[in-house]
Amino acid sequence: MSKLKTKGISSFFYLILGIVLINLLSDALYMRFDLTKEKRFTLAPSTKNLLKNMDDVAFFTIYLDGELPSNYKRLQQATKDLLNEFKVIAGNNIEFEFEDILEDKELDEKEEILKQFVTKGIEITRPDIKPDETPTEKYIVPGGIAFFKGKEFPINLLKKKFGNSTELDINESIEQLEYELGNIIRKCLAGKDVKLAFLTGHGELGDSEIGDIARELSEFYSVDRLNLNINDSNCTKQVAKALVNAGDKAPQLLISKLIERLNTYRGIIVAKPIDRFKEVEKFMLDQYIMNGGKVIWLVESLNAEMDSVGKYKNIFTSNYDLNLDDLLFRYGVRINPDLVQDIQCHGIPVMSRGGSGKPGFLPWIFYPLVNAADSTHPVVKNLSSVWTQFVSSIDTTAATNIKKTILLHSSQYSRIAGNPVDISLDILGIQPNPAVFNKPFKPVAVLLEGTFKSHYEHLDGMKRDIEIPYKSMVQNNKMIVISDGDMIRNQVKQGSGEVYPLGFDRFASQAFGEAVVFANKKFLLNCIDYLCDESNLIEVRTKVVELRLLNKPLVKEERTYWQMVNMLGPVLAVVLFGVLNGWYRRRKYAGT
Repeated sequence: MSKLKTKGISSFFYLILGIVLINLLSDALYMRFDLTKEKRFTLAPSTKNLLKNMDDVAFFTIYLDGELPSNYKRLQQATKDLLNEFKVIAGNNIEFEFEDILEDKELDEKEEILKQFVTKGIEITRPDIKPDETPTEKYIVPGGIAFFKGKEFPINLLKKKFGNSTELDINESIEQLEYELGNIIRKCLAGKDVKLAFLTGHGELGDSEIGDIARELSEFYSVDRLNLNINDSNCTKQVAKALVNAGDKAPQLLISKLIERLNTYRGIIVAKPIDRFKEVEKFMLDQYIMNGGKVIWLVESLNAEMDSVGKYKNIFTSNYDLNLDDLLFRYGVRINPDLVQDIQCHGIPVMSRGGSGKPGFLPWIFYPLVNAADSTHPVVKNLSSVWTQFVSSIDTTAATNIKKTILLHSSQYSRIAGNPVDISLDILGIQPNPAVFNKPFKPVAVLLEGTFKSHYEHLDGMKRDIEIPYKSMVQNNKMIVISDGDMIRNQVKQGSGEVYPLGFDRFASQAFGEAVVFANKKFLLNCIDYLCDESNLIEVRTKVVELRLLNKPLVKEERTYWQMVNMLGPVLAVVLFGVLNGWYRRRKYAGT
């Protein structure tokens, strides 16, 4: 008996020692296994790199807490899981808490808190109400704030898309969680070493017209304006010091210094030029691309402005003579001299014809709402509609070694109007005939990737006149061509100069009594990040989380059956185990 007791104590001691050793080893050799099909708990390399580079604590306060509908609880749990994953990589540099900030607050207190959230850019929502339910004052805050080195960064976890159910919105939001929260970390760490420039000198959009996108970009990049019109005194001022005492060599030195300055920028944005580019300016752009520079072209082929339509009621389009067609053709695309008309379109404000004087809002087929052509591409994944104004169609050319990816296209019910296009307000209110809108899915934004050859490869005159190092091709470069310059233009309030968010239409918002916002900003930020962001965080946007929903009719039909299985199954299993165990023990000890 003593030996058995000693053996039992020894076994217990070894068991405790084994548990302690396993815990110590698991601490030192931490490892997680992601067994989900879509690897939802595996962070992308770009996210891991960002987290490893953190040099201070980022504290996340998430307000998605309290009594929540079941679908919002999924978003809450997914956020907790992801922040825990962040903490595994970043250690003590990631801290977070969940808080129901509206709990036990009076109505006036809630309104004040929500007003502050809206000011900070945090979106508020309300739970879905069933037809037989009465509206409540219940609000949900699917977002929060990240605090890093004395700065605040608003977080919006729920990404709503027009036409989606709440369930689908939440699932797509869960897919984008790593990108959204990773982007917050990227904002925290932004050193602005990467430089971008908006070109000027050819009638491009002004500072206030690109104010919102420029402000947004400045959170990640160093953003400048670069004048490339060599006949403009503002252009020569940029390199004036280098031109002192240059004498006869001043023109060549000017070109050389402008190309040198161009090459300091990772990317440039050509936002709706209206004046002709000279050959030498095209040459500078060409050599910038041959040296690895990234370009987003927002270039229009036809002159059509809503101000003119409103003033004259009826206008005809004319060609912009930008002198860029041959350059873009060499790189793989052609912007056609036409306008896309689409039944799927935004509208314009109009005065009521009934004499009431109240403004209305009518569809305008010259304002197509374009959508993603390839929903899996990271630039356009989960992107809602983008608002265009007088946009042209784009054709791709037979340029070899260049991959052409159509990012945005018109709807199934679109058509093409060739130049000169008659634009008249008389068509407002007339129901379009879908049968004549028979040119579907016309490309309006194209990504070009691959090996680009210089437009001046066989044009020796320009190379001879400008004595600078010349490159005839570049490998693995990329650019994006968009046939609507207004896509990047935000609205500006006359008088005060207030800049509205890009994609927000204040006229439609006034007409409908709620904010009308399109995905222009998100699309363009994605374009720039895809071209210029070294962290490559945009790769995370391709992650897919499959929504596995129950078959509700089948659940209803077999409800009683599965209730009985769940109630009686465990009881029967215990009884069966007892019977088998008794039979086994009787048989084992029958001879003793």
